[in-house]
Amino acid sequence: MLNTVLANANALSQFDDKLLSFQNELDNDIVIFAAEQKRREGVLNKLMGDYVAVKEIFQAKNFIPDANSTLRLTYGHIKGYAPADATYMKPFTTIEGIIQKGNLGLSDFDYPQEIKTAYLNKNFGPYLKKDLGSVPVNILYDMDTTGGNSGSPIMNANGELIGVNFDRAYDATINDFAWNESYSRSIGVDIRYVLWVADKIDNAHFILKEMGI
Repeated sequence: MLNTVLANANALSQFDDKLLSFQNELDNDIVIFAAEQKRREGVLNKLMGDYVAVKEIFQAKNFIPDANSTLRLTYGHIKGYAPADATYMKPFTTIEGIIQKGNLGLSDFDYPQEIKTAYLNKNFGPYLKKDLGSVPVNILYDMDTTGGNSGSPIMNANGELIGVNFDRAYDATINDFAWNESYSRSIGVDIRYVLWVADKIDNAHFILKEMGI
């Protein structure tokens, strides 16, 4: 059958295949969707200037509306928060949290068995945070981050890498429009957890050696 289809260009163009027909229809829909998406983005870009002007008047102060495509720095503190009455989100999560979520039986929280083995054996190495009695996994901080900041380095006051930014707390999803000291929190993975996984879980000692750790 394949040889017949590929016999010549005319035979190939006349070949009737349901999957190829579906793909062709899908491509047509994508072209239409892409054009509409481009039109909407154009309208929004025009309105953004008016939005920023109104926001500046409302706040009665100068501010930087965004810094997309530029190198930018923001500073803050590692800090928990209270999203509701009698509820407090600690600034650090630990390996215990990974184990607890894994016990829920949800595939989203599956983890390698090596993590549990290392945890039970208290094989934390130099990555232990003594006041937690475990390896810190994620950290909360009040720095103002936005979409596109994922993967950005988190440094301490000495310029040392302490984590990698990757998300915002649920209450901080409004950060693009309003930042609030009491609940705007970003989330990063603690670099000690990254190194612990490389060292104790993946046995990627060559990477640690290359980094001089």
